[in-house]
Amino acid sequence: MIGITGVTGKLGSYVANLVDKKGMVSVHLARSPERAKVYASAEIRKMVYTNTPEVVEALKGIDTLLMVSARENPERVKEHKDFLDAAKLAGVQHIVYTSFYGADEKATFTLSRDHAQTEAYIKELGFTYTFLRDNFYLDFLLDIALENGEIRGPAGSGQVSAVARKDTSRVAAEILLHAKKWKNQTLNLTGPEELSMEEIVALLSKETGNAITYVDESVEEAYESRKKWPAQTWEYDAWVSTYTAIKAGEQAGVSTDVEKVLGHPASSLLDILRDRKLIEEEHD
Repeated sequence: MIGITGVTGKLGSYVANLVDKKGMVSVHLARSPERAKVYASAEIRKMVYTNTPEVVEALKGIDTLLMVSARENPERVKEHKDFLDAAKLAGVQHIVYTSFYGADEKATFTLSRDHAQTEAYIKELGFTYTFLRDNFYLDFLLDIALENGEIRGPAGSGQVSAVARKDTSRVAAEILLHAKKWKNQTLNLTGPEELSMEEIVALLSKETGNAITYVDESVEEAYESRKKWPAQTWEYDAWVSTYTAIKAGEQAGVSTDVEKVLGHPASSLLDILRDRKLIEEEHD
């Protein structure tokens, strides 16, 4: 039996829909079940990232589990470990975990360190696994650029091989359906090209006809400019280190793993932009 967490979120809901289209029976796990889309092929169960008898019960009968990483917070690693303990007690065999490209406990991007610790714990507990190490989302960079008319951050001339969210969802669904084929593998999910912030805004400016700029802030300027959004220190650290990780070269490098799983090349920045234009035109 397939289990899918995060079904009320963007990635999890998309995976749930893809699995349903394949005619596969599954269990959908959500913190707020009332918000989950209802499918005839799926049972919805309440679940939070902790280790309680209720969570163990919710996970029973699931062999292969898509574990979408918990929402960002300072206790995320503990939540992941508690949840994995519950999954082990419930008899889950295979964990498909949404990790991060270049996950390392010493990574520049602060949230990448959470993923490295979670990967290590999955192995420690003896699960078979597939780690989906997706890079930053193209969708995220596109949203920032189009909404603000600029990208602002201390990325310098560093490059990022950002990936489309739809590609990561499609890969996750395919892995769930054929878990044995991808047993104990780490897949690096990137786009088909690595781009600097200057190259991203140049492509978007040309395609949209609007002048979109890149402001290469210093680290100090980046922290200061983000103070207009009330947040905790760890959040500011994560936001700024998104860009310093790119500057450090930790988010560069192109992988063909998306194509290896899906049978076609990963979507590019312009592919995603043009998809959006088509959707907008259909709703005009």
